[in-house]
Amino acid sequence: MMRIPGARPLLWFGLVGRFPNSMYPVGLVFAVEAITGSYGVAGSASAGFSLAGAVAKPIGGRLVDRYGQRLAARSLLVAFAGCAVGLLAAIRAVATPGVIVLLSIAAGLTAPNIGALTRVRWTRMTEGRDMPRWQALESVNDEINFIVGPSAVSAMAAWFTASASLVVATALAVVGTLGVTSLPGEPQSSRVSRRRATTWMKGTHLAVLGSVGGLGMVLGGVAITIVAYTAELGHPAWSAVIFPLNAGASLVAALVVGRIGPGDLVSQQRRATFWLLLVLLPYGFGDGIVWFTVTAMVAGLGTSPTLIQANSSAVATIPPERRTEALSWIAAAAGIGIAAGSATTGLLVDAIGADAARISVTAFGALPAVITVATILAGGRKGHS
Repeated sequence: MMRIPGARPLLWFGLVGRFPNSMYPVGLVFAVEAITGSYGVAGSASAGFSLAGAVAKPIGGRLVDRYGQRLAARSLLVAFAGCAVGLLAAIRAVATPGVIVLLSIAAGLTAPNIGALTRVRWTRMTEGRDMPRWQALESVNDEINFIVGPSAVSAMAAWFTASASLVVATALAVVGTLGVTSLPGEPQSSRVSRRRATTWMKGTHLAVLGSVGGLGMVLGGVAITIVAYTAELGHPAWSAVIFPLNAGASLVAALVVGRIGPGDLVSQQRRATFWLLLVLLPYGFGDGIVWFTVTAMVAGLGTSPTLIQANSSAVATIPPERRTEALSWIAAAAGIGIAAGSATTGLLVDAIGADAARISVTAFGALPAVITVATILAGGRKGHS
């Protein structure tokens, strides 16, 4: 696959352009807390950025499909850069919390969705061949992003200033977006009718979105319980070890899926949801930091297979003129799921403690499997009718 012309630049620019996704939410916590002294305001700014991005991704995807990557993505980039500069100025000027949160939301609304841009370009470059393999490469980039990004933010906050990571993340967004959209082979834009634009999503696609939303809830719940449970055990610094192990296991799983190669996408997507539940079963049980570290690492093995198969299924079954939007819906479903999982698990931690709240992650992991079973049963009923 690496012999495909333009593959290496696409991978590198795609990786660079992704970093704001992992750096901005964490960087906002450091930067806003440093000037307001409030984790509540910092958390609101971070959540505002993430949720706004989840809501805006499908809209941005539709604009890209309609007007092309260069025009739409670069226009969003200009808006994002302006919002980022305004946000940094507001932080530096110690603006009111409301202004900071609103500017964080504006930045999230305009942040380019590099993952969707690169995934669509792969479909054109490979002509649809070996979809799980190049989706695996994209998932590897996702995992590298979420392994390196938060750690880099923490380092910059310690060595430089709390807002330094926001400056770096903005610069990386500029480099990545301009790099990806400057490469040859841009997918052709398609100004489809309103009727055509509203009929691409079917029941199977809704099931995939639901499964990805459940995966997002798992990711949000894992993040909260890693922080809360390690603190409850008296080893808060251990979270810095567990997070990379969890993400690293997901990266390994992505490489394995890539090696397996193509197959029946529907069956692979269904198996991925059952695999997610299986690897999450030990997470809510057992005690001690060693057991928790092992189960958190094992839980990471279920993340990327589910996401790879969801993206592969979308690319294979959705018309080319709607693919960026469709992939953006998948990213949005994951983002909304992360927010819901984080909020729910956080409330449970406050109510019953981190130890007991771990079982919520396994419960979240059951949702994609339940959706798969319901889809199979519904298909069976249709077949007999």
